[in-house]
Amino acid sequence: MRFVAAFLVFVCHACVLGYFHQEVAASLQTYAFTSGWLGVEFFFVLSGFVLTWSVREGEPRTRLWRRRLVKVYPSHVVTWFAALGLAVWAGQSVDLLTALPSLLLVHTWLPRADFILSINVVTWSLACDVLFYLAFPFLYRLVRRIPAARLWPAAVAVVVVIAVLPAVALAVLPGTPRLAGQEMSLTQNWFLVSFPPTRALDFVLGILMARIVVTGRWIRLGWAPALAIVAAAFGLQMFLWPTVYGLTAPVALPIALLIAAVAVADHRGRFSPFRSRPLVWLGGISYASYLVHYLVLTYSHVALGAGRTWDAPSALFLVTALFGVTTVLAWGLTRFVEEPAMRAWAGSRPAGGHGAAPLPGARSPEPTA
Repeated sequence: MRFVAAFLVFVCHACVLGYFHQEVAASLQTYAFTSGWLGVEFFFVLSGFVLTWSVREGEPRTRLWRRRLVKVYPSHVVTWFAALGLAVWAGQSVDLLTALPSLLLVHTWLPRADFILSINVVTWSLACDVLFYLAFPFLYRLVRRIPAARLWPAAVAVVVVIAVLPAVALAVLPGTPRLAGQEMSLTQNWFLVSFPPTRALDFVLGILMARIVVTGRWIRLGWAPALAIVAAAFGLQMFLWPTVYGLTAPVALPIALLIAAVAVADHRGRFSPFRSRPLVWLGGISYASYLVHYLVLTYSHVALGAGRTWDAPSALFLVTALFGVTTVLAWGLTRFVEEPAMRAWAGSRPAGGHGAAPLPGARSPEPTA
């Protein structure tokens, strides 16, 4: 599932970075942007779900922080400096004082486009992830105290807050100047998309959904109906785009339901379309793929001609080839940076019981989600 989400983000950027002729690009824009928002929303909810699913009771929070930050930072630092070198090669002006916050992954705490979009654009989501990981031990402790019978009401309450936030952004935050092609300002977009405390709601929803599954409160929704719900929500998201309501609000709960449904299917040994060996391998390099894909798309375009566009068949062939390049680079980044860093600095996980208790009807005592 990680691969599918990362691929949606790749498709989004491939469609909006100028490879297709203008008329084709304009027709793809709505699909592209909503696909990208769907992919990122998936990762945020999934982070909360997986951390909760794999938690080990009694593990020191410093150990968890070290493991998660070692997962994030080494690959990020390598690609950040690669992006810096590529920007210099392309003749782009770089203000190191403006770029430095993105190296530290603190660049989305202020509504400044020059901070948020500096060096490697996609790292805005990593700034949110860092907050999630630092807050997880405390958030998990709070959610752990919620009685099982109240977990669904708590999840619904979080979804309601996510759905209401666009109205809050319209009512409270300045609506001008408008972002190009969108019915919202930079400040409104920042608050709803890249402000870490706001996006922590998606993370908390994932925590709650994992607790619902672990405590036996799941509603027996299969992955196929859950996937249909996501598809319907995606259609609503496209209908509402480019307003503030078309960002993440329509898809938060459907994505949470899909993640939980697939996790239950995996845990019980039932069929899941996401468990094939190639998809699992691609999912394993999805973090690295996310880090490098925007650089591949952007600077390949510069090398081929910054203002050049192609007809649909040629652009599709070129983008497919660049996806292959992205995959190879992602494998290399995973193999030679992420995995050695995890072995060297992440530390071994302590022995002990798994945070996710076996579900009724499970074929294996260990979850495979």
